[in-house]
Amino acid sequence: MASSIVWRRLRRVTKSSRVLDPMAGSGTTVVVSRLLGHRALAFDTDPLALLITEAWSTDVDRAAIVKMAPRILARAIKKSRTIPLREAYPGGADEETRAFVRYWFDRTNRRQLTALASEISRIRNKDRRTFFWCAFSRLIITKSIGASLAMDVSHSRPHKVYDVAPLRPFDKFLQSVDAVLRGAPFVDDKKQPRAVVCKGDARRLPIRTGTVDYVITSPPYLNAIDYLRGHKFSLVWMGHRVGKIRKLRSTNVGAELSGRAHQQEFVAQAVGEMGSVQLLEPRVKGMLARYVVDMNKVLAEISRVLKKGGEAVLVVGDSTIRDIFVQNSRCLVFLGVRNGLSLHSTSRRSLPDNRRYLPPPGRKGSGRQLRARMRKEVVLVFSKP
Repeated sequence: MASSIVWRRLRRVTKSSRVLDPMAGSGTTVVVSRLLGHRALAFDTDPLALLITEAWSTDVDRAAIVKMAPRILARAIKKSRTIPLREAYPGGADEETRAFVRYWFDRTNRRQLTALASEISRIRNKDRRTFFWCAFSRLIITKSIGASLAMDVSHSRPHKVYDVAPLRPFDKFLQSVDAVLRGAPFVDDKKQPRAVVCKGDARRLPIRTGTVDYVITSPPYLNAIDYLRGHKFSLVWMGHRVGKIRKLRSTNVGAELSGRAHQQEFVAQAVGEMGSVQLLEPRVKGMLARYVVDMNKVLAEISRVLKKGGEAVLVVGDSTIRDIFVQNSRCLVFLGVRNGLSLHSTSRRSLPDNRRYLPPPGRKGSGRQLRARMRKEVVLVFSKP
């Protein structure tokens, strides 16, 4: 999410407020809120999203990081020389996870990543350990050149394209640490209120009713990138098993739907708000229904936790599915009003091509209007009466 959206909503708020992002992603809302002196609170179910948000929004002791980084690398290099290949796996990995590691990582990188992961896991200070895990992850979660044998790990379905990984973790570890350090906005600065970042589901928020001033979030798009598909390339090295990650993916927004929920009248109404979706095949309609059921729960929770007079900002992109333009932003307006929120404004902002995860539709048959719409995202602003 663009930091400018959060900045514009909060820069004129003089009183320190409680700002919530129930689907934190990489933590834009948290970081900007904290920079402006607000009390930021964030939840997500993706362990790597939580890790990135924590690393980005926490005070960093620059001197300690600079001192520790070469020591971690030196110890890892020494350790890697004595690691048998049969033990070059993440700690506690089961056979399914080991098979995943054997398939996606070559022998040299298995040893190097095993050694680095072992050294990072030994760090006692949680904030510093999180920082180094973030630097570790940058070696793997990349678009093209990384420590795995895959391309597109960060953007879409990973594809195995290498026989030997193009990057050696030991060669780039210190550069990765430096990159994370340069991107840290709270270096040696404890003046702002510390952000609270927790594992939690936006459909069941562990927050008391009427205690949040602002909610600023970007819900999943209908055709969103399946981030966990790529994130597991890093998460396995941090002790997460492939089976548990798969189970987590199955419970994400849009992934589950009971037959009874599908039959609820409001689901059909909300799906109808999206446009000419009756032309879509039944399986895709089922996906839309699942999205509606889950986002109804999210909007209900947002409405519940907001104070009277509070504000909710949702940033979402409309989608194209099977050449049908699907306006899920209109669906969210319907669900927001259904759950007691008042729509304050709707606006659209352009997405620069170099800031998009996936390119806009460019084939001639897509039409000028569709191409223009897919270059924009919708910003919905609700208030709590």
